[in-house]
Amino acid sequence: MTDINKHTVSIAIGTTMFARYADLPNTVSHAIAEFIDNALQSYRDNKERLLSINPDFKFKVTVDFEWNADDNRAKTIKISDNAGGLNFQSFQKAFITAENPEDNKGLNEFGMGMKTAAGWLGNTWSVQTTALEEPVERFYKFDLQYVLDNDLKELPYTETPCPIQDHYTIITISAPTKNSPSSKSLEKIKIELASIYRQSLRAHEMDLYVYGDPLSFEEYPILEAPFARTPDKKSIYWKKDIDFKFGKYRATGFIAILREINNTQDGLVLLRRGRVIVGAETDGRYFPKSLFGSQGNFRFKRLFGELELDGFEVSFNKNDIQDKENLEALMEALKGEIHTKEFDLYTQADEYRLDENRKVVRKLIRKHDSSAKSDKRPIDIFTPKVKDQTIFPNTDPPVTTETTVIGEYRDTYKIKESQYTLTVQYVSDNGDNLFWVDVSKKNEHEITCKVDTNHIFFKHFGKPTDSVTAILKTLAIAKFTAREVADNSASDMMNYFNQYIRETKI
Repeated sequence: MTDINKHTVSIAIGTTMFARYADLPNTVSHAIAEFIDNALQSYRDNKERLLSINPDFKFKVTVDFEWNADDNRAKTIKISDNAGGLNFQSFQKAFITAENPEDNKGLNEFGMGMKTAAGWLGNTWSVQTTALEEPVERFYKFDLQYVLDNDLKELPYTETPCPIQDHYTIITISAPTKNSPSSKSLEKIKIELASIYRQSLRAHEMDLYVYGDPLSFEEYPILEAPFARTPDKKSIYWKKDIDFKFGKYRATGFIAILREINNTQDGLVLLRRGRVIVGAETDGRYFPKSLFGSQGNFRFKRLFGELELDGFEVSFNKNDIQDKENLEALMEALKGEIHTKEFDLYTQADEYRLDENRKVVRKLIRKHDSSAKSDKRPIDIFTPKVKDQTIFPNTDPPVTTETTVIGEYRDTYKIKESQYTLTVQYVSDNGDNLFWVDVSKKNEHEITCKVDTNHIFFKHFGKPTDSVTAILKTLAIAKFTAREVADNSASDMMNYFNQYIRETKI
C-alpha cells in the first residue's frame, strides 16, 4: 500500500481577493505563459543537473485542452513540463500570493503569476510535482468555493513516494471562469505563445506543444533591394542591428524593413529576459511615433523589429512595460541609430516601392496556394498518337544561376502513369524569352516553367495574370510531353496543349 503523508501550506491573503482574480486584466495566452515561464525558469535553474543525469535531455512543455461539448469552451486546461519540479522550499512558498522567490531576476519574479493566472482561468486548480532527487510527489488542490465558504488561510497537500529519478510539474485547471477560451481561439493561442517564446524556440531551448502541435516561430521576410534613390546600384539587406544605451536603460536587437507590407508583422516587439512582453498579439505591437511616424504612411507600414529591453520594470502579469515616459525617451534617442547617411532606413521605408510585377506575381502565388488547398489531386494527362512529324526545335536557353526568382508555385501532373511536379517560376531575367522549360531534373520527375516578367509581352499586354500564367504553364507541359513522349513535333505540342488546357487550373 502506498504511503500518503498529509501536510498544509499557507495561502495567506484575504479570501475575498481570490474571487477577484477572474476580473484582472489579462489574456488567455499571457495567463498560460505564466506557467510556461515557471517551467522555463525551472529548466534554466536546473539545466546542468538535468544534463548531467541525462546528456540527451530535452526540455518540453505541453499545453492541453479538454473542450465542453455544449459550448466548445475549455472545461480543463493542463500544462505539463519535465523541468526540475518544485522542491520542498519552493513548494512552501508557491501558494502565498506576492511571495517573491529568493532570486527574482528570472521569469518568475513576482510570486503572483501561477496563482493569479490559475484563478483567472478556473475556480479549481491543482499542482502535481516532484523535484529533482526528491523521492516524493507533492499534490495540492485549490477550490475557490471551498476556500471562500470556510475562510481558509491554509490548505492541505499530500506527499506520495515516487521514483527518485522523476522530475515534473503538472498544472490542471478546471471549473472554468468567464475567461476560459473556446476551441475557436486555439489557433490564436498557438500563434501568440509561439510569438512570446520566439527566442527559446529559435534557440531550441524548449519544445513547446499546444494541443498536440509543436510550436515554431516563422521569421518575417526582410527587404533586400537597392536604395530607393539609387535603384541601379546593388541590393542592400535592410536590417539594422541595435545595441543602444540610454542612462540605465538598454535596447538590443534589430529594426528592419518588411519585404512586403503586412499589417500583422509591422511594429516593434519588446522583450525582457528573452520573453516577449509587448507585441505577442497581432494587434498589440508597439509603434513609437518618433520611429514610425504617423499611422498610414509607408514607414509605419514597413518598419518592424525586436528589442530586448534592460532596466525597465514590467506589469505583474508581464504583458506591459512600466515607465512609459522613459521608454518613449529611449525610442526618441534610438532614432539616430537607424537614420544615418550610410544606412538610411527611414528614407528606404518611406520611398521604396515594390516592383509592380513582384506584387502581381506574389498575389498570383497566394491565390494559387490558397485554391490548391481544396484540390491537391494531380492533373491526369492523356497522350494521344499524332501523325505530323514536323520537328519542333529545341530553343530553350541554357539553365543559369544568375536568374533572379521572384516567386514560384507548384502543380502536379500525371503523364503516362508517372507523376511529375511542374514548378512555375516567375523570374527577372534579360527579357529575351517569354518562357522556357528547364528539364535538368526530369529524371527526378521535376520540370520548371520559367516566366520572365521582364519580357516585352508584359509591357505590351499588362502585368502577369492568372489567365496568362495558365496558358504559359500549359504550353510548357505540352512542350515537355511532345519532347519526352511523342516525336517532338509542333503538331504534337499543339495537340497536347489543346487537351491539357481543358484540365488546367489557375
